[in-house]
Amino acid sequence: MARRFLHFAAACLLYMTLVLSARAAEVWVVLAEDTGAYAEAGAVLRAELRGAARVKDGVASAVLQEDAGPPALVVTVGVAAFERSLKWLSDRGAAWSGVPVLATLLPRASYEALAGVGAARYRPLSAVVLDQPLARQMALLRRALPERSRVGVLLGPETRRQLGELDRQARVHGLRLVPAPSVDRPEEIYPSLREALANADVLLALPDPAVYNGATLQNILLTSYRARVPLVAFSAAYVRAGALLAVYSTPVQVAGQAAGIARDVLAGRNLTAVQTPREFAVAANTRVAASLGLHLDDAAAIAEDLRRGEERK
Repeated sequence: MARRFLHFAAACLLYMTLVLSARAAEVWVVLAEDTGAYAEAGAVLRAELRGAARVKDGVASAVLQEDAGPPALVVTVGVAAFERSLKWLSDRGAAWSGVPVLATLLPRASYEALAGVGAARYRPLSAVVLDQPLARQMALLRRALPERSRVGVLLGPETRRQLGELDRQARVHGLRLVPAPSVDRPEEIYPSLREALANADVLLALPDPAVYNGATLQNILLTSYRARVPLVAFSAAYVRAGALLAVYSTPVQVAGQAAGIARDVLAGRNLTAVQTPREFAVAANTRVAASLGLHLDDAAAIAEDLRRGEERK
Protein backbone atom coordinates (compact mmCIF):
# COMPACT_ATOMS: atom_id res chain seq x y z
CA MET A 1 0.00 0.00 0.00
CA ALA A 2 2.77 2.41 0.97
CA ARG A 3 4.67 1.54 -2.20
CA ARG A 4 1.57 2.14 -4.30
CA PHE A 5 1.11 5.51 -2.61
CA LEU A 6 4.73 6.44 -3.32
CA HIS A 7 4.28 5.52 -6.98
CA PHE A 8 1.12 7.61 -7.09
CA ALA A 9 2.85 10.56 -5.42
CA ALA A 10 5.77 10.29 -7.82
CA ALA A 11 3.39 10.21 -10.78
CA CYS A 12 1.59 13.30 -9.44
CA LEU A 13 4.90 15.10 -8.97
CA LEU A 14 5.96 14.21 -12.49
CA TYR A 15 2.63 15.42 -13.84
CA MET A 16 2.88 18.71 -11.97
CA THR A 17 6.46 19.15 -13.17
CA LEU A 18 5.34 18.63 -16.75
CA VAL A 19 2.45 21.05 -16.31
CA LEU A 20 4.67 23.70 -14.80
CA SER A 21 7.29 23.15 -17.49
CA ALA A 22 4.63 23.52 -20.16
CA ARG A 23 3.46 26.73 -18.56
CA ALA A 24 7.00 28.00 -18.23
CA ALA A 25 7.56 27.33 -21.93
CA GLU A 26 4.56 29.37 -23.04
CA VAL A 27 5.00 32.73 -24.75
CA TRP A 28 2.19 35.21 -25.28
CA VAL A 29 2.48 37.46 -28.34
CA VAL A 30 0.09 40.39 -27.90
CA LEU A 31 -0.71 42.46 -30.98
CA ALA A 32 -1.96 46.06 -31.02
CA GLU A 33 -4.01 45.03 -34.09
CA ASP A 34 -4.28 41.84 -36.10
CA THR A 35 -3.67 43.60 -39.42
CA GLY A 36 -0.83 45.27 -41.30
CA ALA A 37 2.61 45.57 -39.75
CA TYR A 38 1.41 44.15 -36.43
CA ALA A 39 0.13 40.95 -38.02
CA GLU A 40 3.32 40.71 -40.09
CA ALA A 41 5.50 40.93 -36.99
CA GLY A 42 3.25 38.52 -35.10
CA ALA A 43 3.56 35.91 -37.86
CA VAL A 44 7.36 36.11 -37.70
CA LEU A 45 7.38 35.73 -33.91
CA ARG A 46 5.00 32.79 -34.05
CA ALA A 47 7.09 31.01 -36.69
CA GLU A 48 10.43 31.74 -34.99
CA LEU A 49 9.32 30.64 -31.51
CA ARG A 50 7.19 27.65 -32.41
CA GLY A 51 10.00 25.15 -31.82
CA ALA A 52 11.08 26.70 -28.52
CA ALA A 53 7.73 27.30 -26.80
CA ARG A 54 3.98 27.10 -27.02
CA VAL A 55 2.94 30.38 -28.58
CA LYS A 56 -0.38 32.06 -27.86
CA ASP A 57 -0.86 35.08 -30.10
CA GLY A 58 -3.51 37.60 -31.10
CA VAL A 59 -4.91 40.94 -29.97
CA ALA A 60 -5.01 41.68 -26.25
CA SER A 61 -8.61 40.56 -25.75
CA ALA A 62 -7.80 37.15 -27.21
CA VAL A 63 -4.50 36.53 -25.41
CA LEU A 64 -4.84 38.13 -21.97
CA GLN A 65 -7.16 35.62 -20.35
CA GLU A 66 -8.18 35.50 -16.69
CA ASP A 67 -8.12 31.69 -16.41
CA ALA A 68 -4.57 31.24 -17.74
CA GLY A 69 -1.43 30.66 -15.72
CA PRO A 70 1.59 32.98 -15.98
CA PRO A 71 3.57 32.52 -19.21
CA ALA A 72 7.36 32.50 -19.40
CA LEU A 73 7.36 35.70 -21.44
CA VAL A 74 5.00 38.26 -22.95
CA VAL A 75 6.04 39.83 -26.26
CA THR A 76 4.04 42.89 -27.28
CA VAL A 77 3.76 44.32 -30.79
CA GLY A 78 2.94 48.03 -30.87
CA VAL A 79 2.41 50.75 -28.26
CA ALA A 80 -1.21 49.86 -27.46
CA ALA A 81 -0.33 46.21 -26.90
CA PHE A 82 2.50 47.13 -24.53
CA GLU A 83 0.31 49.52 -22.54
CA ARG A 84 -2.61 47.09 -22.33
CA SER A 85 -0.38 44.16 -21.32
CA LEU A 86 1.38 46.09 -18.56
CA LYS A 87 -1.92 47.17 -17.04
CA TRP A 88 -3.43 43.67 -17.29
CA LEU A 89 -0.37 42.03 -15.71
CA SER A 90 -0.21 44.56 -12.89
CA ASP A 91 -3.81 43.74 -11.96
CA ARG A 92 -3.06 40.00 -11.63
CA GLY A 93 -1.23 40.14 -8.31
CA ALA A 94 2.07 38.86 -6.93
CA ALA A 95 2.16 35.57 -8.88
CA TRP A 96 2.38 37.57 -12.11
CA SER A 97 4.81 40.25 -10.96
CA GLY A 98 7.86 38.47 -12.32
CA VAL A 99 6.51 37.77 -15.82
CA PRO A 100 8.96 39.51 -18.19
CA VAL A 101 7.69 41.67 -21.05
CA LEU A 102 9.54 42.32 -24.30
CA ALA A 103 8.09 45.21 -26.31
CA THR A 104 8.48 45.59 -30.08
CA LEU A 105 7.38 47.90 -32.89
CA LEU A 106 7.24 51.07 -30.80
CA PRO A 107 9.35 54.23 -30.44
CA ARG A 108 11.85 54.38 -27.59
CA ALA A 109 10.10 57.39 -26.06
CA SER A 110 6.79 55.50 -25.85
CA TYR A 111 8.53 52.52 -24.29
CA GLU A 112 10.30 54.64 -21.68
CA ALA A 113 7.14 56.55 -20.78
CA LEU A 114 5.19 53.36 -20.12
CA ALA A 115 8.04 51.40 -18.53
CA GLY A 116 8.61 54.08 -15.92
CA VAL A 117 5.08 54.16 -14.50
CA GLY A 118 3.70 52.31 -11.49
CA ALA A 119 4.36 48.60 -11.07
CA ALA A 120 6.00 48.42 -14.50
CA ARG A 121 9.16 49.85 -12.93
CA TYR A 122 9.69 46.64 -10.97
CA ARG A 123 8.89 44.15 -13.75
CA PRO A 124 11.60 42.67 -16.02
CA LEU A 125 11.17 44.74 -19.18
CA SER A 126 13.02 45.36 -22.42
CA ALA A 127 12.32 46.30 -26.01
CA VAL A 128 13.47 46.29 -29.59
CA VAL A 129 12.53 49.87 -30.47
CA LEU A 130 11.94 51.32 -33.91
CA ASP A 131 14.36 54.24 -33.47
CA GLN A 132 17.45 53.97 -35.61
CA PRO A 133 20.78 54.69 -33.88
CA LEU A 134 21.73 58.34 -34.31
CA ALA A 135 25.14 57.26 -35.58
CA ARG A 136 23.43 55.33 -38.41
CA GLN A 137 21.30 58.33 -39.34
CA MET A 138 24.30 60.64 -39.48
CA ALA A 139 26.22 58.06 -41.51
CA LEU A 140 23.30 58.02 -43.96
CA LEU A 141 23.50 61.80 -44.39
CA ARG A 142 27.27 61.68 -44.90
CA ARG A 143 27.07 58.82 -47.40
CA ALA A 144 24.02 59.87 -49.41
CA LEU A 145 24.39 63.67 -49.35
CA PRO A 146 28.13 64.43 -49.09
CA GLU A 147 27.62 67.99 -50.34
CA ARG A 148 25.28 68.86 -47.46
CA SER A 149 26.73 69.27 -44.00
CA ARG A 150 24.39 71.58 -42.05
CA VAL A 151 21.78 69.35 -40.40
CA GLY A 152 18.58 70.94 -39.13
CA VAL A 153 16.37 69.21 -36.58
CA LEU A 154 13.01 69.97 -35.01
CA LEU A 155 12.92 68.62 -31.46
CA GLY A 156 9.81 68.10 -29.38
CA PRO A 157 9.11 66.83 -25.86
CA GLU A 158 10.18 63.26 -26.65
CA THR A 159 13.35 64.07 -28.62
CA ARG A 160 14.89 67.16 -27.05
CA ARG A 161 16.86 64.97 -24.62
CA GLN A 162 18.78 63.65 -27.65
CA LEU A 163 20.26 67.06 -28.49
CA GLY A 164 23.66 66.36 -26.91
CA GLU A 165 24.07 62.99 -28.62
CA LEU A 166 22.82 64.43 -31.92
CA ASP A 167 25.47 67.12 -31.77
CA ARG A 168 28.19 64.60 -30.88
CA GLN A 169 27.27 62.21 -33.66
CA ALA A 170 27.06 65.06 -36.17
CA ARG A 171 30.62 66.13 -35.32
CA VAL A 172 31.88 62.53 -35.47
CA HIS A 173 30.57 62.32 -39.04
CA GLY A 174 31.88 65.71 -40.14
CA LEU A 175 28.50 67.41 -39.98
CA ARG A 176 27.21 70.46 -38.13
CA LEU A 177 23.97 70.34 -36.18
CA VAL A 178 21.78 73.44 -36.44
CA PRO A 179 18.85 72.83 -34.08
CA ALA A 180 15.82 75.10 -34.17
CA PRO A 181 13.89 76.21 -31.06
CA SER A 182 12.25 73.26 -29.35
CA VAL A 183 8.58 72.60 -30.06
CA ASP A 184 6.08 72.20 -27.23
CA ARG A 185 2.82 73.28 -28.89
CA PRO A 186 1.49 72.86 -32.45
CA GLU A 187 1.67 76.59 -33.15
CA GLU A 188 5.44 76.51 -32.54
CA ILE A 189 6.17 73.99 -35.30
CA TYR A 190 6.25 76.32 -38.30
CA PRO A 191 8.27 79.17 -36.75
CA SER A 192 10.78 76.54 -35.63
CA LEU A 193 10.72 74.92 -39.08
CA ARG A 194 11.34 78.23 -40.85
CA GLU A 195 14.36 78.88 -38.62
CA ALA A 196 15.75 75.41 -39.27
CA LEU A 197 15.33 75.76 -43.02
CA ALA A 198 17.02 79.16 -43.01
CA ASN A 199 20.19 77.69 -41.48
CA ALA A 200 20.33 74.09 -42.70
CA ASP A 201 20.84 72.40 -46.06
CA VAL A 202 19.23 69.11 -44.97
CA LEU A 203 16.48 68.45 -42.43
CA LEU A 204 16.65 65.30 -40.28
CA ALA A 205 13.28 64.13 -38.94
CA LEU A 206 13.16 62.27 -35.64
CA PRO A 207 10.11 60.33 -34.41
CA ASP A 208 8.40 62.82 -32.11
CA PRO A 209 4.58 62.83 -32.46
CA ALA A 210 4.39 66.42 -31.23
CA VAL A 211 6.29 67.46 -34.39
CA TYR A 212 5.74 64.79 -37.04
CA ASN A 213 2.21 63.43 -37.27
CA GLY A 214 -0.63 63.04 -39.73
CA ALA A 215 -1.74 66.65 -39.27
CA THR A 216 1.70 68.23 -39.81
CA LEU A 217 3.64 66.01 -42.20
CA GLN A 218 2.39 67.32 -45.54
CA ASN A 219 2.93 70.95 -44.58
CA ILE A 220 6.44 70.21 -43.28
CA LEU A 221 7.27 68.33 -46.49
CA LEU A 222 5.87 71.11 -48.70
CA THR A 223 7.62 73.88 -46.75
CA SER A 224 10.99 72.12 -46.81
CA TYR A 225 10.58 71.29 -50.52
CA ARG A 226 9.88 74.93 -51.38
CA ALA A 227 12.98 75.91 -49.41
CA ARG A 228 14.90 73.25 -51.43
CA VAL A 229 16.01 71.57 -48.23
CA PRO A 230 15.53 67.79 -48.45
CA LEU A 231 13.88 65.98 -45.57
CA VAL A 232 15.53 62.75 -44.38
CA ALA A 233 12.97 60.76 -42.42
CA PHE A 234 12.55 57.63 -40.32
CA SER A 235 10.05 55.55 -42.30
CA ALA A 236 9.47 54.35 -45.83
CA ALA A 237 5.95 55.81 -45.65
CA TYR A 238 7.44 59.29 -45.24
CA VAL A 239 9.59 58.73 -48.32
CA ARG A 240 6.50 57.74 -50.31
CA ALA A 241 4.85 60.94 -49.03
CA GLY A 242 7.70 63.15 -50.28
CA ALA A 243 10.73 62.85 -48.00
CA LEU A 244 14.02 62.31 -49.83
CA LEU A 245 15.47 59.43 -47.81
CA ALA A 246 14.89 57.24 -44.79
CA VAL A 247 16.75 54.54 -42.94
CA TYR A 248 14.22 52.27 -41.29
CA SER A 249 13.59 48.71 -40.14
CA THR A 250 10.75 46.51 -41.35
CA PRO A 251 8.38 44.64 -39.02
CA VAL A 252 10.01 41.39 -40.15
CA GLN A 253 13.48 42.65 -39.20
CA VAL A 254 12.36 43.92 -35.77
CA ALA A 255 10.37 40.77 -35.02
CA GLY A 256 13.27 38.52 -36.01
CA GLN A 257 15.56 40.34 -33.58
CA ALA A 258 12.92 40.13 -30.83
CA ALA A 259 12.52 36.40 -31.44
CA GLY A 260 16.21 35.89 -30.78
CA ILE A 261 15.90 37.70 -27.44
CA ALA A 262 12.82 35.63 -26.58
CA ARG A 263 14.68 32.38 -27.26
CA ASP A 264 17.44 33.54 -24.91
CA VAL A 265 14.86 34.18 -22.18
CA LEU A 266 13.37 30.72 -22.71
CA ALA A 267 16.88 29.28 -22.37
CA GLY A 268 17.18 30.87 -18.93
CA ARG A 269 18.90 34.17 -19.70
CA ASN A 270 17.74 37.54 -18.43
CA LEU A 271 16.27 40.17 -20.70
CA THR A 272 18.92 42.35 -22.31
CA ALA A 273 18.92 46.15 -22.26
CA VAL A 274 16.75 47.97 -24.78
CA GLN A 275 18.00 47.37 -28.32
CA THR A 276 17.84 49.44 -31.49
CA PRO A 277 17.32 47.54 -34.75
CA ARG A 278 20.30 45.61 -36.09
CA GLU A 279 18.84 45.04 -39.55
CA PHE A 280 17.65 47.96 -41.65
CA ALA A 281 16.88 49.20 -45.13
CA VAL A 282 17.16 52.53 -46.95
CA ALA A 283 14.36 54.06 -49.02
CA ALA A 284 14.88 56.89 -51.51
CA ASN A 285 12.50 59.10 -53.48
CA THR A 286 14.19 59.59 -56.85
CA ARG A 287 11.51 62.01 -58.09
CA VAL A 288 12.12 64.36 -55.18
CA ALA A 289 15.88 64.04 -55.72
CA ALA A 290 15.52 64.97 -59.40
CA SER A 291 13.27 67.94 -58.55
CA LEU A 292 15.88 69.23 -56.11
CA GLY A 293 18.73 68.64 -58.52
CA LEU A 294 20.31 65.97 -56.32
CA HIS A 295 22.08 62.82 -57.45
CA LEU A 296 21.34 59.81 -55.27
CA ASP A 297 23.02 56.44 -55.47
CA ASP A 298 20.86 53.33 -55.41
CA ALA A 299 19.18 52.92 -52.00
CA ALA A 300 20.32 49.30 -51.65
CA ALA A 301 23.93 50.31 -52.35
CA ILE A 302 23.73 53.05 -49.72
CA ALA A 303 22.33 50.57 -47.18
CA GLU A 304 25.11 48.07 -47.94
CA ASP A 305 27.77 50.75 -47.44
CA LEU A 306 26.21 51.65 -44.08
CA ARG A 307 26.29 47.99 -43.04
CA ARG A 308 29.92 47.61 -43.99
CA GLY A 309 30.77 50.77 -42.06
CA GLU A 310 29.07 49.42 -38.93
CA GLU A 311 30.80 46.04 -39.26
CA ARG A 312 34.21 47.75 -39.31
CA LYS A 313 33.56 49.40 -35.95
